[in-house]
This record gives sequence, C-alpha cells and structure tokens, in this order.
Amino acid sequence: MPNGYWNRILRVDLSTGRIWEENPGEMFFRKYLGGRSLITHYLLSETPCGIHAFDPENRLIFAPGVLTGVPFPGAGRHSVGAKSPLTHGFGESEAGGFWGAELKHACWDGIVIHGKAEKPVYLWVTKDSVEIRDAQHFWGKRTGDVQDMLREELGDHLIRVAQIGIAGENLVRYALVCHDLIYMAGRTGMGAVMGSKNLKAIAVRGKERVPMADSKPILETAKWVLSTMEEKHYRFHHYGTGSVMIGKHLEGHMPVRNFQDGQWEPVGQIDALTYKDRYGGKMEGCYACSVRCKKHGLVQDPRFRIDPRYGGPEYETLGAFGTNLMIDDLALLCEINQRVNYYGLDSISTGGTIAWAMECYERGILTDEDTGGLQLKWGDGEVVLELVNQIAERRGLGDLLAEGAYRAAQRLGRDSERYVVHVKGLELAFHDPRGASVAPFMETMLKNYPVAPTGGDHTGAALPDMALRNCLVLCQFLQYSDEQILNLVNAVTGWGLTSQDLALVARRGLTMARLFNLREGKARVDDRLPDRLHEPFRLGPLKDKVLTCDTVEEVVTNYYRDQGWDEQTGIPTPATLEALGLDDAAYSTSVAAAIGWGLR
Repeated sequence: MPNGYWNRILRVDLSTGRIWEENPGEMFFRKYLGGRSLITHYLLSETPCGIHAFDPENRLIFAPGVLTGVPFPGAGRHSVGAKSPLTHGFGESEAGGFWGAELKHACWDGIVIHGKAEKPVYLWVTKDSVEIRDAQHFWGKRTGDVQDMLREELGDHLIRVAQIGIAGENLVRYALVCHDLIYMAGRTGMGAVMGSKNLKAIAVRGKERVPMADSKPILETAKWVLSTMEEKHYRFHHYGTGSVMIGKHLEGHMPVRNFQDGQWEPVGQIDALTYKDRYGGKMEGCYACSVRCKKHGLVQDPRFRIDPRYGGPEYETLGAFGTNLMIDDLALLCEINQRVNYYGLDSISTGGTIAWAMECYERGILTDEDTGGLQLKWGDGEVVLELVNQIAERRGLGDLLAEGAYRAAQRLGRDSERYVVHVKGLELAFHDPRGASVAPFMETMLKNYPVAPTGGDHTGAALPDMALRNCLVLCQFLQYSDEQILNLVNAVTGWGLTSQDLALVARRGLTMARLFNLREGKARVDDRLPDRLHEPFRLGPLKDKVLTCDTVEEVVTNYYRDQGWDEQTGIPTPATLEALGLDDAAYSTSVAAAIGWGLR
C-alpha cells in the first residue's frame, strides 16, 4: 500500500460530464510530490500552447502534496493552478485551512478539471462517489450563503467547500478560490478560471486517514511545535500576520501611496496588535496546526455588520487597503476584508489596482468622467468600498479595474502604465525590496520578485527552500529546518529520500514553471521590477537609496546560473532538462515551443 498518497487523481471534463480516475503510479509521486510540480505537469503536457486562460481546454488543477492531510502543523495546505487570466503565464496559488486535508481524507491526490459546463454546476466529492450537480441556485450569492446552503443541501455540516464568489462568476481577472470563507488561494486569478468553466464550488467530505510509513516522527514534530511556540512562532500565534507593520514603517520600507512613500505615521492604528487590543477574539488555525495564526475577532461598529466567519484582515489586506491607500479606520478595513472575502477577490491585486487608479486620478490621468463622478482620493474608505463593489460586479469604473492594473493601464493609455507596480502583470505584494539594506526579508524579496514564476508574489516561491515547500505544499510559516522537512517526508512516505533528492524536486518544479512561461511568451525582459521600485522613497530613512536596474539584472543572471538555465535567455539547458527528467516525450511539444520563444 502506498504511503502519503492514494495513487488516485480525479479527472473531470465539464463539457461532456465525463468523470474518471487516473492512477499515475509511485514513480510519478516520487518525481513530483504534489503542489506546483503536479500543476506544471498537467499544464505542460495537456494545456495547448497559446490558448486564452478562459478557453475550456485550460486545465484547473487542485493539488495537495504527499504531506497534506497528515496530522502535524503546516500540512493542511494545497495549491490551485492553471494558466493565469491576469498574467497569461503560469498561475499558481496556495491555500491553508482544511479543504486540502479533506480531499486527501477522501482518498484523492488531486483534481484536474477542464471543459466548461453549459450551466453553473458544483462538484460533490467523496471517496467512492463524484457527482456534477446543478448550482444555478448558488450563482450570484455570497460565499457565506453558498457554504451554508451547500452543507444543508448535502446534509453534513463537516463538508469542506472550495468556491468562487461573484467576482469569479464575472471573470474578474484576480478573482480567487475561497475555502471555508477565510482560507484563500488568492493570487493569479484562479477563481476567474473556475468561473469561466461555470464551476461554482467543489464540496468534499473525507473520512480516511492518510497512510504513513512511520507515525512516530509525525507525533514528535507536532509536540515540538507546541513546546516551542513562544520561541518559534510567537507573533503568528498571538497576532497572526500584521504585527511587523510598525517595524516596517520605522525602517522606512512600508508601502504607502502606491509604493511612493516608505513611512506613514498612522500605521499603529491599524496593525495586528491594535486589532487584538480592540477586537480580541480567538485565533483560528488550519488542519492539525497549533500555531493558529488567523484572526477571528468580534468587530462591533454601528456602521457595519461584520460576520466573524470571514475572519479579520491579515498583513497583505492591511497593507493593500490600509497603508497603501492610506486608510486609518480599522473597522472600515475589517469591512473591506469581509467584502473581498464574500465577493471572492484577491486583496493584494484589488488594493494594488485601486492604488494605481488613485495615483492616476491624483495626476489627472483619470478624470471624473472616467470614474463616473467618484473622487479617488487617498484615505477615502467609502470610495474604496464602492470600488470593491464595482469591481466584483464589473460595473462602472470597476469594469476597467477588474482587468488588473497592468491590463487596465494598457487599455487606458495616457502614459498610465508607468504607475503600475507589478511583475509579469501580477500586482506586487506589500513587501518592498528597496528595504533590502535594512531588512533580511526584503533582501529575500529582491532575489525572488524578478524571477518568481507567477510574478509579484511574496512567498519566496522562486527560491530553493520555498520552492520545495510549494511542491510539498507545506506552510512557510512553520519554522522547520531542512532536516526536519526531510525526516517528515521520509516518515510519511518511507522512501528514504536524501536532501539532494528534495532539492531536485524543487528545481524541477521551478524549471517546469519556467518552461511554461517561456512557452507562453514570457522572456528575460519580463524578469524585472517595475519602474516605481527604481525610484527613491519620497519619505523616510531610505529616501536617498536607489535600487538600480543593474542590481536586478545581476540577481536575474545569477539565478539563471544557479538553476542551470542559459544565463542570457533563461532557457533551461539540455543538460538540465535531462538531469531533471524533463526530456520526457510528454513535454516535447512544450519544451520545443519554450526554446523557440526564448531564442527570439
């Protein structure tokens, strides 16, 4: 019997209604482990080159890993991937919570979906049954309502639900996939791909334990996390994310006013410490995790009706709508957080796109005629609430902003593209690499952002350690050493892998994502930072520091070399393809297209 996986991939063609099971075998799971590698395998081998992201032939992949669903902290995650409608390149996003573990407990190692249903549908998945069911009565409803209705319809309150909100239905290019209302696969527009297939939700119920070769190291790891909580995970455990905002402000690299300023004095009014002091509440956690880093306070404000099921704003949301839009009203930020969650919008891209629009309005590029009379002024939370509504519903100015900042700027023209803060079309997360000289994590972002396969993603997913976690789908917040991760993989699978084996998996996943991006027309010219990040901050101690283009070029060249790619083009060398087992016939068409484009 296999350990760590079931050897069962669920395949669904929504166009024909066909459902079948794929059994790829042990060597497949040893080679890919899950997550990013599983996603890239299906994108390279099955998704036609050059298609639109909303083409029915685009694969939408839900990918746990061999550790997902095993009872230790950090093993509740899964990835969602497809060709991105926002970047037209490699799309990937991860979510924590319980849904990925539930899928593994239902004895499935992943779901690959293609085609398009004639009308809205949802999938109902258990170990022994998979059904495509009518979802027309869920269409147009908020995520919380849909979750309640699904659980009532299926008669089980323990069902886990992955779904899109109305933003995904309306093909907002940065719509997300929402899991259990607070766990989001947020980046690169996976919810829009799901909406393009008329797939409203995937409901899962599982009751089986993931088989393990040796459970003792798993139990010891769970005990270690609990016993070292105050030492290793204090901030996450007590405050979630967002407790470092004052530090970023003092160091001078807190994104403010569309990344123009590095400091903003009211930041202490909206950070995670203030949230806990004001709203208290328990912390929520993911499957089998004692860290419990998700806010769950009770916000009492006569202006809003905030449902605690949607959680509280984490760092990226506080940065996207707080510092970067200069909104210092914490209760209003909680309402924005609720709204993007029940609409199914990525808070990073939503806030980044609105920031671009506000700067354009301030500069006279967007006029009152363009905005329908809305005055897009920094700090005006009521206007931001209205813009969130318009974006999700694709009406008014929101129809333009629903394209994402880069595409909106291309459509608008008027020299507005220079104010888009993005990499490869994905709005930058709220960690500014211009702070690399004073903050180690910002140095990590400097090495990550230009070469990240998805674009402006903050998880460090281009770097070796995080790339491995993307394949295992292991939470990056857990402070596991490389040795601990290796021991966990071997305890679960019994494979006796080495650290070199795991490093090879990480390189393979990155190289496959690179091949997909090359195949879809991305090249070295796209491995760069936006113009804004080569300007000095207007405020703060770093205002005299300039991040040069030469510095970024050096980062890119060194990265290509380390990955075994051509130093000038970023095309994986023949030796690298052979060493990684990517000279497989299944990838031959994609590899040829990637090399052909990269040489142009």
